[in-house]
Amino acid sequence: MQSPAFNGILRQSGGDLARLQRLGDPLVSAGLFQLLVGQYIPEPSPLLLPSWLWVLALTALLLPAGGMYGSFRQGSLRDLTSKVANRWLGVITGMLLLTYMTKSTEYYGRVNFVLWGAITLLLLELSHVGLRKLLRMHRVRGGNSRTILYWGTAEAASEFNNKLINSPWLGLRMEKWFSPIPTRPDVQPWNLPQCSGGIAEMRRWLLNNTVDSIVFSHLPNTEINMSEIVEFFGDTCLPVIYAPHWARKGMRFEVERFGGIYCLNLWGGEQSRIFTNLKATFDVFASLIALAILSPIIIFVAVAVKLSSPGPILYAQYRYGMNGKKFKILKFRSMKVMESGYTTGLRQATRDDPRVTQVGKFIRRWSLDELPQLINVLRGEMSIVGPRPHAVDHNESYRKMIPGYMQRHAFKPGLTGLAQVEGFRGETAYLDSMANRVEADLRYQREWTFNLDMAIILRTFLTLWTHDAY
Repeated sequence: MQSPAFNGILRQSGGDLARLQRLGDPLVSAGLFQLLVGQYIPEPSPLLLPSWLWVLALTALLLPAGGMYGSFRQGSLRDLTSKVANRWLGVITGMLLLTYMTKSTEYYGRVNFVLWGAITLLLLELSHVGLRKLLRMHRVRGGNSRTILYWGTAEAASEFNNKLINSPWLGLRMEKWFSPIPTRPDVQPWNLPQCSGGIAEMRRWLLNNTVDSIVFSHLPNTEINMSEIVEFFGDTCLPVIYAPHWARKGMRFEVERFGGIYCLNLWGGEQSRIFTNLKATFDVFASLIALAILSPIIIFVAVAVKLSSPGPILYAQYRYGMNGKKFKILKFRSMKVMESGYTTGLRQATRDDPRVTQVGKFIRRWSLDELPQLINVLRGEMSIVGPRPHAVDHNESYRKMIPGYMQRHAFKPGLTGLAQVEGFRGETAYLDSMANRVEADLRYQREWTFNLDMAIILRTFLTLWTHDAY
C-alpha cells in the first residue's frame, strides 16, 4: 500500500472515469427500477414523486458519500467491492424506509424489488471493480501510462521509483530525475534513470519537453530552499505533487485552513456530533439486546469457566481506551494465569499456548471470551465497532515503533473492528502484522460511516470462527 503523499499523483487519471460513473450510476439504478418495479406501481405515486426519482436521488446522494468515486488506481479492489456493496445497501435501505413510512410496501413486488437490487449491484460492481481491473491489466501491458519528472535526493528518488517498478498496474514511469545534490555515476542507484542534473538543467529541459506530473520530495540543507522550488514549479503548467519522505500509511493528508494559513491534516479530524451520538445510541441499544439474547450462552460459559479450573469467572485487565484513557476490560477467564495489562514483557496468546485452559481454547476460538465486554459498552468505555484495545504494556512498546500508533485511540475501542474482519487478528509476532492492524484502524476512523459499522458487524458473524483466533 502506498503512502498518502504518493497517492496524489494517482488521482490525476481516475477523474474522468469517476465523473462518468458518478453520472451513470444514478441513471442506471433509476432506469432499472422503473423497468423492473416502477411500471407496476399505480399512479399517482404513493411516494408523492415518481419512485424512480427517489431512487435517482438516493443513489446520487448516498453512493458518493462512501468514497467509491475516489481514486482506486493504487487501492485495494477488494476494498472497493466492499464500498460499492455497502453504499448500495444504503440505497436499498432508504427505499425500504420510504415505502414503510408511506405505507406503500404492498405496491412493490418483492421478487421484482430483489431482482432490481441484485442486478443493479452486479452492474455497479462490474462498472467500478471490473473496469478498474481491466485498466490495470491494460497498464501492465504498457497502456494508459503517465510520465513523471522527479526532483529530490538519490535516496528519495530510488524509494519512489521502487514503488512504481513494483506496481506496474499503476501505469506510472519516471521519465526524468533531477537532484539538488550532484550524484556521481559510480554511485548511481540501479533502479533510477541517470541523474539529469540540478535545477538549472531542469529549467532547460522543461523548456523543450513535458511530462504528465512533477513530483518532488524534501530538500536537505542545500543552497536551494523550498520557497525557490515551489516558486519554480508554480511557474509551470504541470500538476505538482509534494511527496515528503516522512509520510506514513494511515496519514490523512487533507488540507485544513486556519484563517489564511493552509495546513495538512495528518491524523485525526473533527467528528460529526450527530453521527457520534447516533453511534453511541446504537451501542447502548445493541448491547442491551445482545445481553438479553445471549444471556443463556453467557450463563453457560460462566459455569464452564468456573468448573474448568480454579480462579474467578471474569478477568479484568487495564487497556487504553478513547483518548488514551485507561479502563478495565472484562473477559471470561480463559487462562490459568491472570496477568495485569501493566506486566512488563506481557506475552500474547499463541497457538497451543499451555496457559490456556481447555474451556479457554473453545471460547477463544469462537470469541465467546469477549462477551462480558458488552458491559464495557454499556458503561460507555467501548463501542460495538472500533479499534480493538491492546494491553497497556503492548501499547507502550508499539507506540515507540509505529508512527501514529496512538492515533487509533481517537475512537472508542470496539468489540470488533475493520482490522479483525480483514484478517489482522490474533498474535502479532512481527512488527508488520501490528502495522497492518494499525493502518486498518486508522482507515476505519478516516472512512467511518454507520453503514461501515453495519458491514463490519455482518462480516464479524461470517468470520466468527477463524484459525487466527487462539
